[in-house]
Amino acid sequence: MHLKTTFSYLAIFTLCILFTSCSSTKELSNWRKPDTQDVQYHKVLVIGMGNNIDVRTRFEDKLAKTLNKNGIEAVGSIDFFGDQLLTIPKTLEGWEPLIEQLNSEDFDAVLVTKIVGVEGRDSDSGIVRYYNTIFASFEEDVMKNENLYSEEEGFKDFYIHQVASSLYCLCERDLEEDLIWKNTIELKQAFDTDYLIQEGVRMFTKEFIKKLKQEDLFAKTN
Repeated sequence: MHLKTTFSYLAIFTLCILFTSCSSTKELSNWRKPDTQDVQYHKVLVIGMGNNIDVRTRFEDKLAKTLNKNGIEAVGSIDFFGDQLLTIPKTLEGWEPLIEQLNSEDFDAVLVTKIVGVEGRDSDSGIVRYYNTIFASFEEDVMKNENLYSEEEGFKDFYIHQVASSLYCLCERDLEEDLIWKNTIELKQAFDTDYLIQEGVRMFTKEFIKKLKQEDLFAKTN
């Protein structure tokens, strides 16, 4: 009886170890524009880059809600713009009326976040393109990354992802460089099922909020 109980505990312990080793997050890089320690923003638009609308919608919704719960006023891009932003504009001219609309609604920052598969069934897929480059401007970032995946490459074929988040300041539209902060987090998580997508977004959001709080970039609403 005691031997059976011992084996049961060992089985549970082994499952816990396997679970924790299969799902993890870690920060890979963190950069902040010099001389911005005293700057704080008030309202941010959250853009999730990627062709999978379902994942993008879930990601934007979860991240925006978590930001709001932490006293940061945030809105997802699809929630704010609706069908206009189901497809990311490919030209600066396409972005200009959207940026004007954001300015009219008192947005002063845009958070662009890209979820990219980096290790999976085909390690030579070449899926990592521009996502981890430090772009000086918001337009360059979104236009070079508006198609992260080709038709031949599957979003669900990867079990390790990197999530690169870049915060741009709308209040510096007259400047060539409006990047304020960039953070990259590795996510050891597959997106094969609805549950794993939800869990991956939750894991990233938890780690991201922790890093964002350390930067003190936003004035709190509560």
